[in-house]
Amino acid sequence: MPDTLTLTACAKINLTLDVFSKRADGYHSIATVMQAISLHDTLTFAHSAEPGIEFTCDAPDSPDIPVDASNLVVRAAQTVLDYAAQNGGNLTDGIRIHLVKRIPSQAGLGGGSSDAAAALRGTASLHNLVIPQREKLALAAEIGSDVPFFLVGGRAAARGRGESLTPLPDDPKDSGFWLVVVKPEASVSTAWAYGELDAIPERQSHRATKRMEEALLAGDAGRLLAFQSNDFELPVFTHHPSIAWLRDELQMAGAVTAHLCGSGAAVYGVAENRASAERISALLRPRYPRTFVARSLTRAESNPFTPIVVE
Repeated sequence: MPDTLTLTACAKINLTLDVFSKRADGYHSIATVMQAISLHDTLTFAHSAEPGIEFTCDAPDSPDIPVDASNLVVRAAQTVLDYAAQNGGNLTDGIRIHLVKRIPSQAGLGGGSSDAAAALRGTASLHNLVIPQREKLALAAEIGSDVPFFLVGGRAAARGRGESLTPLPDDPKDSGFWLVVVKPEASVSTAWAYGELDAIPERQSHRATKRMEEALLAGDAGRLLAFQSNDFELPVFTHHPSIAWLRDELQMAGAVTAHLCGSGAAVYGVAENRASAERISALLRPRYPRTFVARSLTRAESNPFTPIVVE
């Protein structure tokens, strides 16, 4: 049983995000292609003589992150402890978890969900508890719609609430893409964004996910760029012109394409290469301090037990 354990929790972008009608359970049906990227948080796990979960967080850019049971990290760790108790486990010691937060909050980058997925795996690993992948995915789906994706990592299509996953092939070796991710001062409520979509008369989704899957399976990089889309851009860009302008700024600075991250408020731009990404970020960072250069990750690279190296 290890004394301490340090894991990474990577962010994601949505290469496509199709939002369909509201379901009977109150959720919307979606179809999306998610891509893990190198921007990441770090979680450290340690045993504690005191029972329960002690959670601390170093997040200078997000001082309002809760450290109580409402945080997804605590919920995920407690889910593992409950699972162990229900399956005959005898975990008598507590656990300390420290999160170093780099992924901006309220950005659409999945940071909270990624942290939760890492907490599921880290808590289980620290206690030498083996949870079958199918059961782990079910536990993740109870915590949050995006959490299962971060147990799969790399690139995957998600449908339903996001819990129905189809892993997609990684880019060939050394042919991933570079990104500039910018989180502006504006924030966007996910509930508000869904409500604004529902209020648009006779709204039609881009329905780009199936086309994106076909492009990825065919290895067609040109179509991969052309089919990127996000249904949330219509209400977010309309009601938050500063975010629409950020999208335009990324493209004027040299991004090949630029799109909203999830329901916002961050925007990503795809760069031609790392040098171009560094140039774009240097142009934008004076106005947008939370500007990050990142690259797409393979499934193996996005494993929380694998240190993320940006070369």
